[in-house]
Amino acid sequence: MAAIVLGAAGSTLVHQRRESDGASSRSSAESQLRSALAEIPAALAGSSPAAGDLAAGEARDTALQLRAIVVQGVACDGTTGQVILSASDTGPDRETAVLAAPRAGDTLWWWPPGAASWSARRVSSVTSASAPCARQGAATRPLLILLLSASDTVPRDAPIRVTRQVRYSFYRAGDGSWQLGIADWSEVLHDFAAPQPVAGPFLLAAQGGRTGFRYFDASGAELSVTGQGAPVDSVARVRMIVSTSAAARGASPFVMHDSMDVALAHAP
Repeated sequence: MAAIVLGAAGSTLVHQRRESDGASSRSSAESQLRSALAEIPAALAGSSPAAGDLAAGEARDTALQLRAIVVQGVACDGTTGQVILSASDTGPDRETAVLAAPRAGDTLWWWPPGAASWSARRVSSVTSASAPCARQGAATRPLLILLLSASDTVPRDAPIRVTRQVRYSFYRAGDGSWQLGIADWSEVLHDFAAPQPVAGPFLLAAQGGRTGFRYFDASGAELSVTGQGAPVDSVARVRMIVSTSAAARGASPFVMHDSMDVALAHAP
């Protein structure tokens, strides 16, 4: 009787352990899916193919290169060869959103009064200071000072944005797994830096779906991805699909899929 009772208890514990392992594995896989999909809406927010925000030839099935906004705000004062922005992110007069630290090699865009489009210059250096922002009164506040590659005058109150080329890609890591990574353009390397992992691991190809990017035009038709990538001027919607696997200890793995569609802006 004791042996029967102990055997039944052991079987129950093994079953419970497998159930717990399965729940943990599923939760971990779902977390990676959510992390990957959360990147895309933020990265593509406000992106417009008509404005050149998608790099020609770089809309591929496993990679997407785009012009990401790192800073946006309003010029503090009219200056020649530089732009001054309030870097303060608190208080009722908050005007600048700093999503990432600007640096040399980024591109500064401003919209001159009465212009029909943005003007752009390469950022040659970035410094910080504490001084008043002319458009915000006499109070001292943190400022960002961006020097430009030419002596253009950026007028006070001009809308400003700073962008950087970034590349999202599904790449094979050193351990052989497929990861979603992001790489920034490096002014030092004159190339993209090595991708930094965002989420993973993923199954590059799995029954029922292939991890990667798909592209659609304004009519909803899917665009073909050739050796030159998808035609970026025709992209109106980007879909990212991710597949991963999960399994309880001693059980067969099962595949999990998810996807996210992002509609792009039509105007520059």
